[in-house]
Amino acid sequence: MPENAEAQAKRAPVTVAPDPMANQVGAAWRHCVPGYAICTRPRPARWLLGALGLTLAGAGTAYLLFVGDSLRAGDPGGFIAGGGMAALGGAVLGGLYGLMGGDRRGDADRLRPSTFAFDYTSGGAPRLGEQHPGEIALRFAPNFYFRDGGGRLRLFGHVGGIPGRETDVDPRPQVSEVTPGSDNTQPVALGERLLSVGVGTDLAVTLPYPLLRRSAHLGAAEIRWRPEVQIRRHDLGDRVIERTMLLPLTIGLRWYLSPRQRFTTYVGPRLDFVAAAADGDKLDRGAPNVGSLYGEVWYDIDVPLLVRPSAPVRLNGMFTLGYVHSRFDGHGINIGGAYGFLGPAYAGWHMRLRRRGKPAAVQVGFGSWFGSGFAAVFSAGVVLPDLGGKKL
Repeated sequence: MPENAEAQAKRAPVTVAPDPMANQVGAAWRHCVPGYAICTRPRPARWLLGALGLTLAGAGTAYLLFVGDSLRAGDPGGFIAGGGMAALGGAVLGGLYGLMGGDRRGDADRLRPSTFAFDYTSGGAPRLGEQHPGEIALRFAPNFYFRDGGGRLRLFGHVGGIPGRETDVDPRPQVSEVTPGSDNTQPVALGERLLSVGVGTDLAVTLPYPLLRRSAHLGAAEIRWRPEVQIRRHDLGDRVIERTMLLPLTIGLRWYLSPRQRFTTYVGPRLDFVAAAADGDKLDRGAPNVGSLYGEVWYDIDVPLLVRPSAPVRLNGMFTLGYVHSRFDGHGINIGGAYGFLGPAYAGWHMRLRRRGKPAAVQVGFGSWFGSGFAAVFSAGVVLPDLGGKKL
């Protein structure tokens, strides 16, 4: 080889063929959900949510152990820890569903709360002589959508309670004869009738605004405001106790990680009112007390089951994982000596069935609350046409 040719060869740039596997991995990581004009990348969004959830769960747990006091008004430690664990769990489940091909177009008829529904929540496991009939509730949640498609207002609430009377007995036998009004020798320690009432509004407004431009990678978002009041009246026979929880400034955020997956969180201050009276007396209502911080975390995964245009019916499913940072109803997750720090968790599966061309649909579901035991929940309702304009 001539000397000048050899020098040119040494100076020539070396080109390395690209690794096709690296391109495939990068494309899988950055892929957009097909069929949408605006690219949404679910995998980076879920990784970000999972990392945030893991960080918050660790920080919240450390805060509870070394700094915080869960019973102090407004203490955020319990909500940070429980909400972080729920966010991490939702991101993991969403990632598994995405690996199975779930990162695709969603269905316009996805599940939302039923317009009217009937719920039954099972009672605890009773001992001999006890009665735990569970709770029933009639729920409502009509929607009004803004005509420009920029938001939605929902009125929601429920009326229910214990059907009949719930009784607890003293497990220690007191006498050798059957106790009057019972079928065993254990006397009734507590008998209760419960009335449960709640009402609130949920205002959701889509982003972007002039203040925040929509992310081209992580999906759309909504901000929410949900004022609410909850009332529980306990009739214990010789006295009545009424507890009221007022949530005036509950602020929320919904993040659409993909067309089929959503992360929603709420947080806000809580005011408690307690009233008591002996049998026949007027309720003596006390002054409001600032309660512990209220919060919720939810992760929803849509599972379209039968959505072909030619099918006689349209069937959609949804898996829901959630955590509610409130022990207003006495339920909560207790781990060893960590008693009273966390609220209950929920996992459920819901389905909507709509005949083709029909304005109304049927919605059923089942799930469970985990915390101070296990409470199964069964629901059945009807979905009526929404008011207003375009859905979110």
